[in-house]
Amino acid sequence: MDNVTSSPAPPGPGLLPLAEIVGLAPEGLAERLAALADDLHLAYAANTRRAWRASWRVWRAFCLSAEPPWPVLPVSVDSLRAFLNARVAAGKRRATVDLNVSSLAMVHKLAGLPWPLDTLPGKLMWRGIRRALPARQRQKRGLSIADIERILAPLGPAPALPRDARDAALIALAYETQLRRSNLVALRLEEITWESDGSALVLVAKSKEDQEAKGRVKALSVATAARLRHWLAIAAITAGPVFRSTPNSHKPNRFAKPLDGRDVARIYKGRAAAVGMEVDEIAGHSTRIGPAQDMLAAGHSGAEVAHEVGWTSERQLFRYTEHLQAKRGAMAQFLQRRARAAGREGGNAAERDESE
Repeated sequence: MDNVTSSPAPPGPGLLPLAEIVGLAPEGLAERLAALADDLHLAYAANTRRAWRASWRVWRAFCLSAEPPWPVLPVSVDSLRAFLNARVAAGKRRATVDLNVSSLAMVHKLAGLPWPLDTLPGKLMWRGIRRALPARQRQKRGLSIADIERILAPLGPAPALPRDARDAALIALAYETQLRRSNLVALRLEEITWESDGSALVLVAKSKEDQEAKGRVKALSVATAARLRHWLAIAAITAGPVFRSTPNSHKPNRFAKPLDGRDVARIYKGRAAAVGMEVDEIAGHSTRIGPAQDMLAAGHSGAEVAHEVGWTSERQLFRYTEHLQAKRGAMAQFLQRRARAAGREGGNAAERDESE
């Protein structure tokens, strides 16, 4: 920790994103990270790498603001305690603080440095900080099939306006496939197969839970496939990205720009607000939560739902369906049976009174 340099080694191939990370780090660390940079790029999704970089910028700025400045790497128990306390004091959500910690831990592993939270003092410190964090963050709302039908109803099966046609196709497809917004905006026409019965199949070439790009296929109903065909015809899309911007223009190539991931939540919120729905808790993954809740309510097992949505852990399933699962729990079922039994007894008593 004593041997500190004010700047990293000159960036080599694939190192540039790491340059800002390793400032004020021990000499030689930049070289070790450079050797892993290209493999790191291939092994992790772009969104994951962006989240790491954003988290590291916050950590690096915090270190540089100290007097005297702390080394960015390796992290000590004391510097991490000060950083996490500052994040808590700033009102950061638990998920944000967890991301900060996991980002720091990952770079320590990549650099072959000891991670302070693996030590007893570090574990005790982190346990105490977690107790000061809010117990949980408010859950986003799932868009159920009833919500989807309510949103699509005023648009009709074949909207005349390009934006209406695109939004209807996007929302219907998102619900039936449970695709993440990154996959929705990356979907290409070449990944859609039209079936003879009017339905369609969507190839998800790569996703967060499928980093090896083995791919999986999702089915579209006849109604949703028809909405998709209608949008493609209006926008004259014959190849490339399916969902695109719809600017107020009459240029021949006005539908050339693909949607951005941030557009997805905006579209959901806008269409939900148009039919009088509360939109504060609607997010880009609401079309993943809603179908999961619908499938679980229909009697499908947790394993079936998790596989369909693409969740790789039971924690994710429970997190997004816990309200529904609470209604199916042992106590809820006990009370329901007791209420039904009381109703039957009340009905029998009424029949006896009438007969007397």
